Parts: sequence; structure tokens; C-alpha cells
Amino acid sequence: MSAVLKPVPAPARGELIVKASDLAKHFDVSPPWLNRVLERKPRVILRAVDGVSFEIRRGETLSLVGESGCGKSTVARLLVGLYRPTRGRIEFFGRELHEMNTASGRELRQKLQMIFQDPYASLNPRWRVADIIAEPLRAHALLQDRHAIESRVDELLAQVRLAAADRDKYPHQFSGGQRQRISIARALATHPEFLVCDEPTSALDVSVQAQVLNLMKDLQRDLGLTYLFISHNLAVVHHISDRVGVMYLGKLVELAPKRTIFLSPRHPYTRMLLDAIPDLEMTGRARTPVAGEVPNPLNPPSGCAFHPRCPHANDRCRREVPQFRALPSGAVHVACHAVEEGRI
Repeated sequence: MSAVLKPVPAPARGELIVKASDLAKHFDVSPPWLNRVLERKPRVILRAVDGVSFEIRRGETLSLVGESGCGKSTVARLLVGLYRPTRGRIEFFGRELHEMNTASGRELRQKLQMIFQDPYASLNPRWRVADIIAEPLRAHALLQDRHAIESRVDELLAQVRLAAADRDKYPHQFSGGQRQRISIARALATHPEFLVCDEPTSALDVSVQAQVLNLMKDLQRDLGLTYLFISHNLAVVHHISDRVGVMYLGKLVELAPKRTIFLSPRHPYTRMLLDAIPDLEMTGRARTPVAGEVPNPLNPPSGCAFHPRCPHANDRCRREVPQFRALPSGAVHVACHAVEEGRI
């Protein structure tokens, strides 16, 4: 009888887990070839992600936030190999991510899992919970014995605070929060070290969101997990993050520790996002309302993409794309001419 797998003790916090360098993903959304020839239309390229760089270290949670369509979920899919980068590279434990597709990359694949946004669509409605959670164990050939697999499934259900009897039920018999717990249990089956969480609480009620987020924080503490957390909910990001990256039209515009982002944001777009949060304490401080609409990503503005909505834009902002630079503190990175020139 095969023994139930035990997690490998985690190395010390601080080891570099993920490194993305100049990451880009472009989609060809051109009309069909015949239409382009007859109507003399050019190719149309959507730059969903365009030159994103960041690092994630063991035990931390990096959150990516921004308006819908800014490229957050595309980054998530790039990191788990669902999309192939158009440009740039992703290193996972010091090895290139594309090695996961080779025979020698099986161990690497086991360390990386994803929790999807919709708990209703991410679970097979025809499978029992036991088969859903056991699927990664069978796919990676980690356990062969039926009793060992059942024991591991019961252990995972207990970790996400569900009953062992739940393994004989179907997904439709659970609430949204319970389904997301099942998704988390499935993601934990291979003893991963890095989880990509693509808005895992956005489809849940507020009270259920808090339960799932607390569960994820407890699992991170107990199992030494590292998260990339995608969200547009700043309250959720404040609760779970160590560092926060703010994206706009496929680019990172600010990356800083959570406390810095929420207390002293530097980029005008970050300030606008935070000013949109209702002020229940009625502090009376001056706020800058979010102005304008997100530009068409198929035809982005010249220079800084945010300049049509920015109250601090000048001629340089309209002409020149700002570089994503580290500020003197080293912990904060910003892509903004006004910050670089000391105007804000």
C-alpha cells in the first residue's frame, strides 16, 4: 500500500520563487485575411500585457489590482503556462517556466497550481468531490493505491474545513463558498508551493469572502505557501497582501509594500483608485475623483497611457512612455514622469 504523501519542509522565507522579466502577451485580433485584403484593413494587435516585471519571494502574497481589462488575469495565465509569452521570460525556482512542458519538468508542475475565479464553472458537475480532488494525484501519478488516495482526499477536505462525508457529493450540492473550498483542496493536492489565485472571492458574498480569505491566510501560514493574488477589490487586497502591484492598460504603474500603497500612494492612478473607496470615517480629506474612461486598448494613447485622465499630465507625458523605476527607498517602483520630476 502506498503511503500518503507528506509535504516537504519549506526552506526559509525569502527565497526567490518567481521572477518575471519584461513579460508581454500580444493577441492578434485582426479581421480575417480576406477582409483585410478586400477592405485594405491593417492587422490589429491587442497588447494585453506589455513589459511587466516583478519578483515574488517565498511566503509572501503579491496582489495585482486594476480596472477590468488591465491585464491582471492574463498575467495569471502566463504564470501557470496557459499562455505562452510573446516577449520576456518567467523563472520559477530559478528555472524557465517552459521547462514544465518537458518530462523533467513534472516536479516543477507539481509546485505550481491555480485557483480559478468562478467556483461554479471550475468544477466538473458530473464528478463527485472525491474524484475532483483526486484528479491531480492521479494526473501526476503521486498516489496509486485507492485507500491512500481516499485518505489524502479526506485530509484535504479537513484542511479546507469540510467534512469527510462531502467527498461523495456533487458540486451542485454545495454553496459558492463551499465550492471554492473544494477548488482550494484540489489545488493543494500535489503539495504546491506557489498558488496563482485569479479573483477567487469575487463571485462570493462578502461574509463568505472573509471566510475564504481567512482560510487562505491560515493555509499560507501552516503550509508555507506563496500567492499571486489577482483582484479588483481593494478591501480584499488590503486584507491578504504583503505587496501590491497596480496595473493599467497592460503595464505595472506602481509596485510597493501594502502599507505604503494604502498610506502614501505615489502614482496618480493609484491615488484615484484609493480615493474611490467610500470614507466611512468622514475624514474630510481632499479626494481626486476618477475621471474619464479607460482608453481603447487596441488604440492606446501615445506616451503615458494614463495621461488623458491624469490631472498632472504635461507635454512630456503625452510624448514619452515613462519607465518603471525604483524610488530611492528601493521598495517602491513607479512609472510616472510627475513622480520622477518631483511634481507630485
